[in-house]
Amino acid sequence: MRVALISTPTRTYAPNYVPPLGIMYLAAHLRNVGHTVTIIDVARTRQSNKQTLKELEAFNPDLIAISAIITAYHFVWELVHDIKKSHQDASIVVGGHITLDNVDMLINDVRADYVIQGYGELKLAALVDYLSGKITIKEVPGLSYKRNLELITNPGDPFYKKLDDAPIPAYDLIDMEYYITVSDHYPKLETYLKKNNKPAPPPRSFVVIGARGCTDKCSFCVHEFDRKGFRIHSVVYLVKNIRILYEQYGVRIFFMGEDLFLFNPRYAEEFVEAMNKNFPDAYFQFSTRADYVTLDILHTMKYSNCYAIVYGFESGNNQILNILGKRIDRKVNIRAYKLISVHGITPACSFMVGTMGETKETIEDTIDAIREAGVLEGAVFFTTPYPGSRIYRWCIENNYITDRHAYLEYISNRDAVRLSINLTQYPDYIVKMMKTLVENALEDNRIKINPEYKVPIIRRIFHRRIVPFIYNLYFSSRRTHGETTEYELNKNGTVKLAGET
Repeated sequence: MRVALISTPTRTYAPNYVPPLGIMYLAAHLRNVGHTVTIIDVARTRQSNKQTLKELEAFNPDLIAISAIITAYHFVWELVHDIKKSHQDASIVVGGHITLDNVDMLINDVRADYVIQGYGELKLAALVDYLSGKITIKEVPGLSYKRNLELITNPGDPFYKKLDDAPIPAYDLIDMEYYITVSDHYPKLETYLKKNNKPAPPPRSFVVIGARGCTDKCSFCVHEFDRKGFRIHSVVYLVKNIRILYEQYGVRIFFMGEDLFLFNPRYAEEFVEAMNKNFPDAYFQFSTRADYVTLDILHTMKYSNCYAIVYGFESGNNQILNILGKRIDRKVNIRAYKLISVHGITPACSFMVGTMGETKETIEDTIDAIREAGVLEGAVFFTTPYPGSRIYRWCIENNYITDRHAYLEYISNRDAVRLSINLTQYPDYIVKMMKTLVENALEDNRIKINPEYKVPIIRRIFHRRIVPFIYNLYFSSRRTHGETTEYELNKNGTVKLAGET
């Protein structure tokens, strides 16, 4: 059969830097079992729906599969409705993170014919078998659909017995040159090269999925929804994958994708040995958890071309970390940053502000942790309830989200650097100022190590003077009238989330 796979923009106002690896794996699997596949990479082209319809008409697919994350909700709604107008007999299936906690709306409102949640390779192939008349619809595992006004989700959640059974992604079906060269600035790599006196590689980079899933269940993360555990590719598989990118496409900078990659010393040693032997002039970075940053792993990384280690710091307050389900305390976060730094590797962290229970004191703890660790670069986000997370369900249960469709429309085309929903007991402008103060702390550290660091005049006046003044004035006034709290707490002082007793 003929299957068209469509990628969607993460945000339409900015180019997609990350290739659509999810549908590239799907395409490779479908080809392996005998189907004809094309990828319409709207995330790359940013083309109109009219152009997409022309390409669909030319390809004449038996099935149209759309992959998206939740911020593409509005885009997917419009795309599906436009396809239905011009291709009334088309079968449309939607997959990706957009499906989490959202099957009913995708079928009833968006008007998709089918929804597939979780890893879709085997499920999508089974759906094609059903459309080919080889099996019944009830035999398609994990498929959601509507029959006689009833929403049905078939049982089953099949996946490869071994992650290495997954094919190499279908690199030939996308514009590889675009994705390899779309990033032309690598500040973490530049810091590493300068510190270690190493030569700069050609600015050609790509993402490699080294693992799927996670070992943990943070309350803000979609991995908490599926609880599928953590699976990792063998180093043999990764070398095969990286060799294609290295030799055929000239890639020299590798982002080892997914939220978690290196997690124990033995695997780290095997991976580094393979990289040093096969790709000695290539550089790589990876993501992990702070508690997996050990002296053994860092000693191994020191003798490689690992230029950056990324992890979620999130907060410097232990109660907030507990609410976020991090299973880590501030000391572990601080220790990880310091250890990475002294081993010549560039550490990079993400922070979250505006979590339920956030206060002036918890923000001060985060600022103190940034200063103690000496964090120089970090992305600061607002805690945003995304479907698939416990926090999202908590927001529904506690009426922070009363209209799911309206909320998903609102967060469409937005990222978490913009406040979407206020989970605190403070006004929106105060929560936004919390983010500014955390950013100021990062900037303070950069100024401390480099007195010549230039702060733009707008930041000097507004962010560093006016914002702190208004912020402190607000809390001075609030102390006069007394603090309040709006959260039901567990015995340990953390906020009760969905499913907790």
